[in-house]
Amino acid sequence: MPKRIRNFVDRAFSRTVDIELLHRLLSPYLSQIDFDWDELPEQDAKRREAIFNLFARADTQFPAKLQFALYNISTLSTDVGARIIQEIATDAGVDILAPHRVDGSADDLRFTPRFMALVTWLDHRNIFDRALSAAAFLAHSSKLERNADREDVEMRHHEAGVQDAFAEAARQHFASRYNGHYCDVRWFEEEDLLRVLILHGSKPETKNIDQEGAEDTLKFREIVQSTIEYDPRRGSMTVGSKAAPDSKKLIKLFGEHILGDGDIFEASAKEQLYTLEPLQTQGAAFKFHFDPDGDITHVALREVRVDEAEITKTGRLRRSPWFLTLGDSQNALKRLKDVASGVDIADLRIVHAKIDVTIEVDDAEVVVPVTIRPPRTVSMRDHSHERLIREMLEDNDIRKRRRTGQAAAAAE
Repeated sequence: MPKRIRNFVDRAFSRTVDIELLHRLLSPYLSQIDFDWDELPEQDAKRREAIFNLFARADTQFPAKLQFALYNISTLSTDVGARIIQEIATDAGVDILAPHRVDGSADDLRFTPRFMALVTWLDHRNIFDRALSAAAFLAHSSKLERNADREDVEMRHHEAGVQDAFAEAARQHFASRYNGHYCDVRWFEEEDLLRVLILHGSKPETKNIDQEGAEDTLKFREIVQSTIEYDPRRGSMTVGSKAAPDSKKLIKLFGEHILGDGDIFEASAKEQLYTLEPLQTQGAAFKFHFDPDGDITHVALREVRVDEAEITKTGRLRRSPWFLTLGDSQNALKRLKDVASGVDIADLRIVHAKIDVTIEVDDAEVVVPVTIRPPRTVSMRDHSHERLIREMLEDNDIRKRRRTGQAAAAAE
């Protein structure tokens, strides 16, 4: 059983959670997990200790449906998960915490992300399922990015049979690659963004397990998720998947079925999407610029890695015999100048840069760590602010803006 399931009811949560909520969650499975709720101690503290111990020793003997519920609830038991739940509930006109509020209490300390996820699972399953799907698009720290080679391409996903044709093509790909039989494609359309979630099988795994005191073998094929996000305004898409070949195949299938051209993203596969040239040319004087009235309040250049690698005339990378990674709380290039004054950054290659982007969210601030690795990779732990961060990188000439008229220029 995954560690996060065992830790779902930690000490702090066990001391504050409404025990009746947990009873509702566990009641269909009590006989299967050999737990007698009626035998719990009458004293509140001891009751909570017994429930904590139940989860602390949780193992694969928990029924599959209970494990499934706990896994999904744990997935949304984070600050990001709680924010997604609140946004979807607000859009639906639902106050999921209303029945649990105490009159006169402005700030109820029970309302942690775990509490919100549990209440939503029990009482608002439709909102929970939508939030779980939305969270899937934040799961991949690094995504493959592509730009269409021309503008004004009409999406065809509303035409009869198009979505089914894409889903079937995706199913055939994953079936041939992993020999799996499960493939579920879900579509989410926003005002300026089309999102596609594909749940599918992966390579089979085999593990030795303890089966009632005897060694046994468990074979299983994990269900994983791939995601597609297409911005028709910019002609750009990002794809998250467990394996790079799957990402590339989904890009081609999306172009073929949704945009009518399977090769529309091919040109950008060879282009440089990200550059650290502004840092290279400005050195310690470089600063990130952003709208002072916008959601981003601060950007710190937390780390740089430099070396002497260079591209030869034949296009091959000549590796450097050394590298230096240096960190700082605000400006790693300034720190580099201080500790290695004889080094000229203009003569070096910046391999990667790590930045901390501070964003104001609901009268609070969150810090999103971002790693930039030219020529085509940016990774971040929290993708809920992905578009905002990418636009900021464009404004600072680190992410290259989509070139218009690419196809015409290439033809000339």
